[in-house]
Amino acid sequence: MDHAVTTAPRNGLGVAGFALGLGGLVFAFVPPAGAAAWPLVVVGLLFSLAGVAGRWRSRANKGLAVTGAVLSTTGLLACVAGNATGGETGDRAQHPELRIGKPDPAKATHQHIVVFELTTYQAVTVHYGDIDEQRSIMVGPAKKWQRELGFGDGSHRLALSATPVDSDDFNGFDGTITCSITIDGTKVVQRSSSFSVWCNASVDK
Repeated sequence: MDHAVTTAPRNGLGVAGFALGLGGLVFAFVPPAGAAAWPLVVVGLLFSLAGVAGRWRSRANKGLAVTGAVLSTTGLLACVAGNATGGETGDRAQHPELRIGKPDPAKATHQHIVVFELTTYQAVTVHYGDIDEQRSIMVGPAKKWQRELGFGDGSHRLALSATPVDSDDFNGFDGTITCSITIDGTKVVQRSSSFSVWCNASVDK
């Protein structure tokens, strides 16, 4: 007497979902192939859920679909986390100011505050600043003049000079011209003259 052997139908969607979910989960942790993981885990999750929802006689068939759904969900979460991390890294690469960390002391700029001051009782032409990049201005008599400048990294040779516009023009009590240079709150040089005056100093790093 022959006995008919019946085979439970295979859960094709569950098997496909399991395979896609497993492959997507593996690719999610491989940076160069991360983009390929997205469609695998999404399609794998859909197939797996369809396999779970189907009516299957074999628990093994349905269990494979459940496993595929878990793998696909885990892969999807890994893709989301990887995308967020990658986006942040890309922003920092394009915008260095967004990088978090301690500043490099070697790159920090130390500003020296320099104040140039002049008192004159006659009209003078004033030159001031770094000796290689002098600025000029005319200052009237009986006037106290000053300018504050900042100097960064490197060595700077500073100079402040004043020359009368007209050597015969002496207005006020006397013709004395006084110049001074103050660096970071400390007056480093001061000179006076009845004709032309010159003050010089230097700042280092």
